[in-house]
Amino acid sequence: MHIPLQIFGLGFLVLQFTTAEVLKDWKDITSDKDIKLKQGGTSSLIKALDDALNNVSVDEVVADANHEMTITGGKYKWPTKEDDNEFENESWYPQGISSSVDAGDAKYNMNHLFLVSWYAKKNEEKGVRISFINTSVSPPKYRQVLLVEPTGTSSKPSFKTVHVHAGGIAWYGNLLYVADTNNGVRIFDVDHIWKIEDCDGAGRKGSDFCAYGYRYVMPQVRRYTSSGDPKDHDYTYSCLALDRTSTPAAIVFGEYYHAADGDHSRTTRFDLDATSHLLKVNSDNIATASKVFLHGNHRVQGAITVNGRYYLSQSNGDDDSDIIGFTPGGGNAKVYDVLHYPGSEDLTYDKGTDTLWTLTEKTGGRYIIGTPVKEISS
Repeated sequence: MHIPLQIFGLGFLVLQFTTAEVLKDWKDITSDKDIKLKQGGTSSLIKALDDALNNVSVDEVVADANHEMTITGGKYKWPTKEDDNEFENESWYPQGISSSVDAGDAKYNMNHLFLVSWYAKKNEEKGVRISFINTSVSPPKYRQVLLVEPTGTSSKPSFKTVHVHAGGIAWYGNLLYVADTNNGVRIFDVDHIWKIEDCDGAGRKGSDFCAYGYRYVMPQVRRYTSSGDPKDHDYTYSCLALDRTSTPAAIVFGEYYHAADGDHSRTTRFDLDATSHLLKVNSDNIATASKVFLHGNHRVQGAITVNGRYYLSQSNGDDDSDIIGFTPGGGNAKVYDVLHYPGSEDLTYDKGTDTLWTLTEKTGGRYIIGTPVKEISS
């Protein structure tokens, strides 16, 4: 079946919709209560860096956008210019996606924004960057912001780059959750973005602060580290997304495993505190997963829940990626062939347009792609 779709004024995108049965048995293992995260304290160096650097707003970052995307066939496409080719760039790989809808404002001060995480593959010392993309302008424009971790002392603060895969992100209030695959999750704060000098290296360099030529940096303010003792194996925080359709809202994590690793992939939910925007913890600052499913699907790159239904983004090498859908108590899981591009990654949901968004990482085929939830809900 071919379905014409028009979203965000992007023109018409034709989706081919098919379903096929996948693993039937999604097993609820929540009662084990063995997947936990321990909350760390807030970095004491944030104030010192605020005093030393020029703190700017998200609006200022977006207003200073210096890259352009294009819209083609209903998809957002990264630039292909000779001097600005993110579409084929092998130095950086896009992974996570979130938006101003997740943050709590469909249009952040009148602009709809996507945030996309990239990890440095060739120049690993550069770590991770975030694209702040304004889709409310034509053409869509964005600015890159490098993630950093505070170092040094209160009298001489500095920072270093962050070395994680950043396989999933979620923007909730002022906080940006970033997946830290083998350790848990890092937390960054959009209320502390610093504009710095255009210079080489990272951190304090004499009287200047540098970030490999990037003009904006955003600091890690705290982290959550894995502290549970799962019966099967340690949990792998490969990807994450925000579910605002539930009460309370939750961060949803997924695990990536190859078939050779076995059929033990799980998906977890951790409840959020609406006031602090942090995970709900006990008196020992331990957050325990509020829901855990063992599903066994391989190559999971994104995981999210929307109105109680689970969605997984599944990559298939050079073949087109799939979306897997499962509703607890609603029968077998199904796979939907709706993306038509390889290399799908993280997921994010827009309630206003009822659209599930993903992005693709394969060089020469990098897009942000929207799928109507009504086409993958049964």
